[in-house]
Amino acid sequence: MANKHNPKKPFKSEPYFRDKMPLKSSSGRSSLGTPSILKQTPNLKRRLTEIVSSPSKVRFQMPHLKNVKKILEAYVNKEETKAYLQLICIIRDSNLLNNDLRSLLSEATECISLLNQDLRLFIEVLLEIKWIDQSDEVVKDYQDFIVNLLSAHNYHARYVLSKLIGLFIPYPKDPYWPEGQIPESDRRKCLNVHTVIKSVLTVVPMCKPLLLQTLIRQYPYYNKPVHTQEYYLHNLLTILSYQPSFSDDILDLIFSKLIIMDINAPKEVLQEEPIENEEIFQMDDDNDDLKSIKTVNTAYTVVDRPHLGVALDVCIDMLLDYLIGQCKTEEGDLDKDKTKKIYQAVLTAFDKLVLPTYASHHIQFVMFALCALKPSLTEAFLNYLWKKVRNPNVPIVLRQAAITYIASLVARGLFIPLPLVKASMYQMAEYIHAYIANQDAVECLNSDLKAHRVFYSVCQALFYLVAFRHRDLIESKKNIIFLESLQLGKMVTNRLNPLRVCQQAVVQNFAAVTRKYQLAYCYTIIDHNKRHFMPTIYRDAKGSQMVSDQTLNDFYPFDPYVLERSGQKINPYYRHYQEDSYSSHIDVESRESDVDDFLENINDISNPKGSYQFSYGGSPGFKFKV
Repeated sequence: MANKHNPKKPFKSEPYFRDKMPLKSSSGRSSLGTPSILKQTPNLKRRLTEIVSSPSKVRFQMPHLKNVKKILEAYVNKEETKAYLQLICIIRDSNLLNNDLRSLLSEATECISLLNQDLRLFIEVLLEIKWIDQSDEVVKDYQDFIVNLLSAHNYHARYVLSKLIGLFIPYPKDPYWPEGQIPESDRRKCLNVHTVIKSVLTVVPMCKPLLLQTLIRQYPYYNKPVHTQEYYLHNLLTILSYQPSFSDDILDLIFSKLIIMDINAPKEVLQEEPIENEEIFQMDDDNDDLKSIKTVNTAYTVVDRPHLGVALDVCIDMLLDYLIGQCKTEEGDLDKDKTKKIYQAVLTAFDKLVLPTYASHHIQFVMFALCALKPSLTEAFLNYLWKKVRNPNVPIVLRQAAITYIASLVARGLFIPLPLVKASMYQMAEYIHAYIANQDAVECLNSDLKAHRVFYSVCQALFYLVAFRHRDLIESKKNIIFLESLQLGKMVTNRLNPLRVCQQAVVQNFAAVTRKYQLAYCYTIIDHNKRHFMPTIYRDAKGSQMVSDQTLNDFYPFDPYVLERSGQKINPYYRHYQEDSYSSHIDVESRESDVDDFLENINDISNPKGSYQFSYGGSPGFKFKV
């Protein structure tokens, strides 16, 4: 029989309805962008009464609470379809008040046994209702409905959890959180969602794996707006408050996403001046932050990297607040057991995700901040890294990364005491001398960088520490004797010739310090290496011809931190380089005033009379500029 409202289109079963009539979202707009076909009305009870008492239906005199149940039963029994579809339209299009919503949820809860997969459309439209900013009574009724639904029909769990986690994405017009201060209205909305999720996980434990899958799947793309990133991250960390068993998985997820943001927001870009033509990166809605540019053969995405840096700053700041807060008691004191637990969880994520990542810029400072909390954490972290360096079963690239983390942390951490600095340097010297002794027993020595990469990396780390921390190591005669005991001269004159492959920035500053205090004489070797320098040509695993300059990489993970907001938690524990005027070979007039790290304005890398200083090059590690 044709529909009297639209003679051209007969009513069909549910599949037709689901395909042809899009549901309306909580914002009042159809999910497919088409307007509703029904007129909105604020009175749900009156419309429900009209459905039951319409001329085309048999009249039943029953209380209002039985209306929805009657409609659903008729649909399940294939007795009546029109009333069910009209009920869906009413729920979708009506502006439901608190009383209407409570009444509907109460009726739906009484019909739980009927809500199988045949009534999936009814469940979907209920989950589209905007309920999180309603009264506490509505939230309680909604919680009861969800828990009862999943207890009776757990096959709805995936869709229900997807809709709940979708509420962790703010609306495009929602205001930002200034300085991380969450408005009470947003805090309450988030708490309402977590109340439901917590109850679901308690009553239906099988939902835990589904929840983790949903959290991973719906994590915002790395270039989404700042508020989207901080809103989702806040809710992820809130889940850990009532589900601590998720700690490792959620921290892994957070670190993996922040690493992607980190490597796409390099320091040199974040330090540049803002782009004048801001229209290029205007973001009027949630999708405007990505611009696709098409060329003849391909298409690529333009990323607003300064804006991405702001999002990364906000997220790292929030993560540090959470981790440091979890380490402390209510009185603000450091809790030993909690701190150890947090350290182990972060170390797991660091080992799996951060350490293998080359040239990350900021995310590794999470571990830096944790080490600053307690000396025992610093010692534990350095021992963990040194074990990797010494373990021949660990991939060489990870062993090299581990030694650069040791050198950078010991050089930059204000919280690292001098005895620990000396202990780290002594470990490196022992390793170097043992390695040299083993190689001296070999008649035919291969001094290629690829054959001794870990050895050369340890040498560079030790030379770096001598150059960077020499101020602390010359304050007493005892410390100068310690430097002499390292036998630095033997290191630089052995057949493996580490000065040949170390970064020139490290070599020149190390040479200046060792000459000043008569620890080693390097300039003759440096000049010799310069005259006999020759690139190496080799083939990689794929057969491609490669040219190597036989120099170690310049990545130092704890180079100056450039993010402002989260940097407030890093800077109190961070050592910036203080330039010396001790070396007579440095041209004072060519120095620049506000520089931090390695070598700027170098005229001749082989000339000991050139101008050398530590300066920060704008990207991770030390840059040697000519």
